[in-house]
Amino acid sequence: MSNPKVNKNIGSAHVSFGSDISINTSKRLPKYDNGNSLAYRAYDTKNTKFIAIVSGVEDLPRWDAVDNYNSLADTSFMHLIRSGAVRWPLDGNQKFVFIYSDNMGKALLGQEEIHDVGWRHPDIIELFIHPMARMFKEMDSKNFNHGSVRLSNIYLSVSGKGDPIVLGDALSVYPGSTQSSVYFSPSKALADPFGRGGGALADDIYAFGVCLVLFLRKTGHITELSEEELINKKIEIGSYAALIGSGRFQVSFLELLKGILHDDANLRWGVDEIFSWLDGTRLAPGPLIKKKKATRPITFMGKKYLYAEYLAMDIHKSPSEAADMFENGVLGLWIVKSIDESGLTERYEKVLDRNGGLGAPVSDKDLLVSQLGLVLNTMLPVRYKDKSFTYDGLGAMLARGIISEDNLSYYSDVLNLGLLDQASTGFDLPQSEVVDNLKLYDACRASIKRSKGGYGIERCAYLLCGSAPCLSPKLKGYFVSGYRSCLVSFENICKKGNQISLFMDKHLIAFFSVHDLNLIDNILYDLNSTNKNQQILGNLRFAAAMQKKSEVSSVPLLAGIFLDSLSDVYKVYRNSDTRKKIKDGVRVAAEAGDLVGMVDLIGDEALLSVDDKCFKAASFEYKILHNEYTRYNKRLANKKIYGVVEGRNVAAVVSWIGAIAITMIITVSFLSERISF
Repeated sequence: MSNPKVNKNIGSAHVSFGSDISINTSKRLPKYDNGNSLAYRAYDTKNTKFIAIVSGVEDLPRWDAVDNYNSLADTSFMHLIRSGAVRWPLDGNQKFVFIYSDNMGKALLGQEEIHDVGWRHPDIIELFIHPMARMFKEMDSKNFNHGSVRLSNIYLSVSGKGDPIVLGDALSVYPGSTQSSVYFSPSKALADPFGRGGGALADDIYAFGVCLVLFLRKTGHITELSEEELINKKIEIGSYAALIGSGRFQVSFLELLKGILHDDANLRWGVDEIFSWLDGTRLAPGPLIKKKKATRPITFMGKKYLYAEYLAMDIHKSPSEAADMFENGVLGLWIVKSIDESGLTERYEKVLDRNGGLGAPVSDKDLLVSQLGLVLNTMLPVRYKDKSFTYDGLGAMLARGIISEDNLSYYSDVLNLGLLDQASTGFDLPQSEVVDNLKLYDACRASIKRSKGGYGIERCAYLLCGSAPCLSPKLKGYFVSGYRSCLVSFENICKKGNQISLFMDKHLIAFFSVHDLNLIDNILYDLNSTNKNQQILGNLRFAAAMQKKSEVSSVPLLAGIFLDSLSDVYKVYRNSDTRKKIKDGVRVAAEAGDLVGMVDLIGDEALLSVDDKCFKAASFEYKILHNEYTRYNKRLANKKIYGVVEGRNVAAVVSWIGAIAITMIITVSFLSERISF
C-alpha cells in the first residue's frame, strides 16, 4: 500500500498521489464509476493516463484484498498500479484511492441497455466466454471473488474488437453492493445491497450467466420486469427459465446457461465444468430444485398458497396475520399435513418450541415472521423488521450503521436472537463452514456482553466484516486500515491542536485486537486500568508499537502530547536523580518524535531493578535508624530518672572495668612472686 502525499491546497483541482501521480479532481470518468465510488483522470510525470477510483469509508472498499488482487496475473483484469488513502479536497475527508492502468475501451453494454451488439457466436465464445473462464480459474486458484461482474463493468480493450475484454474494478466497493438484483440468485437478490455477504466465486459465475443472457438477447424481456417480479419468477420457475423466457438461443449456449444459472450454488457449474463445456464435452446440468406442492392451499392476506417457498416471500407483509396462523395452529397443520416434508416439519417444530409451543401467545411478531421465513424457504435471506441480509451479511450493514451513527441495538438483537444461527444451519453449507459461523456468532454474543476493553457491538463489526476500516469517532474524516495510517492520522490530528494522549477507545482496541490480537493483548491491562497514568502509559506503549511495526520514523507532535501528560508516570522511579535522568532522556526522544525510545526509557527494566534494589536498601537502613530513634525517645520520655539511670549504668561499667584492672594487677604480681621464688 502506498503512502501518498497530499496536496495541501484544498481548492486545487489536482491531488498528488505519491511522488509521480496526480489526480485531476475536475476530470470525471463516469463510465468507470462503481456505485458511489467515482472515477477520475490521473497522470504521472510522463503524462501517462491512469484511472483513479475514489472510495469513501461508507463504500467499505476492499483494502484488505489488494495483495490478493495483485497476485492475479491475467491481463483481462484491470492492472492495479497503486492504492492508499489520500486527503480529498472536494470534501476535506480522506478517501481510499485505487489507481488503475487505462487499457480499456467502451463497456460491452451501457447501464444494462439491451441491443444487438453484432457479435457472431464464435466471437462471443472466443472474446467473451474464454477470457471470463480464464479469470474465474485464476480467481479460484487465488481464493478471490470479484463481486462486480456486470455488463457495464466489462470493457473492450483499447484496441477494440478482436482483443480480450477487460473486467472492471472489483476493489473500490464491498462485494455485490453495487450490483443490480438481476445478477443474483434469489438467496441474495432479496438482501439489502450491503447485506449480501462477502461473496464467492459462485456468485461471480452466476452474474456471468446473467451477462451472457443479456449479451445474447435481442429483446428486452428482462428489463420489462420489475425487480420484485423477476425475483418472484426466479423463485417460481428457477433463474434459468426466468431469464431465458421465450428467447431463442443456440443449443450449446443453453447447456452452459443451465449450468451456471443454477439457483443452488452447490449444484452450479464451477470453473472445471465451464472449461469442459469449452472443450466440447457435453455435461448434464444439476437437477432443478424441486418444490413440494401442498395437497390443499393456505390462505394468507386473501391469497391462496400451495408452496411454502411462495408463502415465505410474503409472510413478512402481515406479521399480525402470520402470528394468528401460528398461534391457532393453522400454519402448523398446513405444513405437517398438507406438505408433509420432513425437513420443513422439523424446522417448523423447532420454531414452535422456541416460542413456547402450540397456542402460546407470540411476544415478538417481527421475530416470528423472520423465523418462519427461514423455515418456509431456507434459501432466502434473513428478514427482520426493515432489513434483509444473508447469514454472512450482517457485518457490512453493521459497519455502515456505525458510520451513519444509527442505533446499534438492532444488530445486537439480531445476534442475540439467534437469527444468523438459524439462517446458517438451514442454508445448504458444508458442515465445517456452519461450525465456523456458529463459533463466530458466539464470539459476537460474548463481545456484546462485555462493554469495556474493545468489546461490545463495535467489535462485532470487525469480526463480521474484514473490509471495515477503523470506525472510531476520534478518526472521523480519516481512513485508517492499519498501523501506519493510524499513526499518521493521529499526528495530523495533533497538528490541529487536539489533545489525545488517551486516544485508544473501544473501536481502536477492537479493530487492532481483531487484526493483531498478540500485540494488543500485551497492553490491554494498561488500557483497561482505572488509573489514568496507567492508561496514558498504555496508550504510549501502543503508539510506540505502531511506530515500530509501521516504521514511521518520527511523530514529534504526537510525542509532544504524550510528553506533556507523563509527569506522574515518572513517579515509578524513587531516586530523584534517576527520575531527572529519565525525564531528560524522554524529552530528547519526544523532540525527535521517537515513541519507541520514550517507552524504552520509561520502562527500562534494568534501571527499574537497580532503582528498586537501592530503594529497598535505603528503606532497610531507614528502618534501623528509625527504630533506634524510637528507642531513645522512649528513654527520654522520663527526664527525672533518665540521667540517674544512665549515670548508674556508666558508674557500673567504670567500676566493672576498674575491678577487672585491679584483679589483673594482683594476678600478675602473684605470678611474678612465684616465679621469683
